[in-house]
Amino acid sequence: MPEVFINYRTGDGNKTSITIERELSHRFGSERIFRASKSIPLGSQWPEELLVNARRCAVLIAVIGPKWAQHEALRDPQDWVRRELLEAHRNNNTIIAVMDGHEVDRLRSSDLPPELDWFATSQSYRLDEHNIGRDLNTLGDKLSELVPALRAADASRADSAVPQLATNSVGEAYGTVLSGVTVTDGDAGGTVVKGTSGAVNVGPGNFYNNSPQFSGNGVNYTAGSHTGDINQRFSVAPEAPGQE
Repeated sequence: MPEVFINYRTGDGNKTSITIERELSHRFGSERIFRASKSIPLGSQWPEELLVNARRCAVLIAVIGPKWAQHEALRDPQDWVRRELLEAHRNNNTIIAVMDGHEVDRLRSSDLPPELDWFATSQSYRLDEHNIGRDLNTLGDKLSELVPALRAADASRADSAVPQLATNSVGEAYGTVLSGVTVTDGDAGGTVVKGTSGAVNVGPGNFYNNSPQFSGNGVNYTAGSHTGDINQRFSVAPEAPGQE
């Protein structure tokens, strides 16, 4: 059963509802986030699906667009935005008004039908279109704090996303080879190989370097994984007799 139910009015917040649903689904799993057009199975009775999920969710997010409180439909007992809100409220679910943009005013009791008077005094959250990534991330953090199942899913997905060490290979490099995470005024917070001619391997595994322009025959080999410095100095190979 989804933990988060997204309530919205078509034409006044539905685009933002899609953005919220996709972000939360990516973070917590699609099965935990309910949005009608995505979540109701084909052939199901959608009135029942809406009411059951609004009743059983842990959190209902109501997307509040610029004209949300002015819609006459909000005063119609058969209006689905209204019915979903009241169904969640009757079951003591957490209901969060998400204001769609910095120009959307906070809800006022005088603008709402008496049955929704309580909604005006509920703590709301605002999405700023200029900082949508940050605000969606913060919204996810707050939901994770509110709902244990989301917190567990969040931790599980974060653990599975931890990058694993990888061995990188560059074949026939002529010039600088750089492998790192943080690039600053120096080279990088990783591995830098300069002035190479031939194949180069960089990573946590064994290192091989075969540079024919340097003196000596064979291959330079460094075994194991290394996090410290490895320094080698070569002299240029002397020219063979008779070579111009």
